[in-house]
Amino acid sequence: MSPREKHIPDDAQRTTVCLTAEDRAAIRWIKEVRRAKNDKRTTTNDILVDALWYFLERTEGRTKEEIRAMIPFVPVDERPQSKVTEMPKPKNKR
Repeated sequence: MSPREKHIPDDAQRTTVCLTAEDRAAIRWIKEVRRAKNDKRTTTNDILVDALWYFLERTEGRTKEEIRAMIPFVPVDERPQSKVTEMPKPKNKR
């Protein structure tokens, strides 16, 4: 596990994004600038999410609050449980 604190919400859904070499270079540049500023949001996920919200607010004229109001409330306890079981690590090593 990474030593960084968890910063992805529990209700986040994994997705796939295809990036060109230029897209990856732009993300690497942003990552390095943020590292130089000691910003904690340096992962690719953080950068893409920040860009999405920036685009929605500046171009589409929508705020986070307006988007949140469109999402139906689902209590955390009512979500289906994952069927993936984490296996314990063996106690004796070879």
